[in-house]
Amino acid sequence: MSASPSASEPSLNWTAIAALYAGLLFGIGVMLLAEQYRNATWLGLLGCAGGCTAYGRVLTQQGRETIAKRWKWGSGLLYATFFLWAGTAFLRALLG
Repeated sequence: MSASPSASEPSLNWTAIAALYAGLLFGIGVMLLAEQYRNATWLGLLGCAGGCTAYGRVLTQQGRETIAKRWKWGSGLLYATFFLWAGTAFLRALLG
């Protein structure tokens, strides 16, 4: 008898996820009030990427690998967008 996908991986801690995203939304709100729009966008990108990763994991636990793979790829694209944009801004600040 083989283990089901949900039995082989630990489930997500939804309380921790809710607290993380409450803090994320608070941080974005504070940054918007301080008119730090670029930093708020970066934080939003990281939050969306993390959400896509978590949802892909939920889909994997449900045995829906094909759809989960799309969400994980989307997450990778969001992370790549963040790192390219933030890296470019960092280099511009460092060199200029």
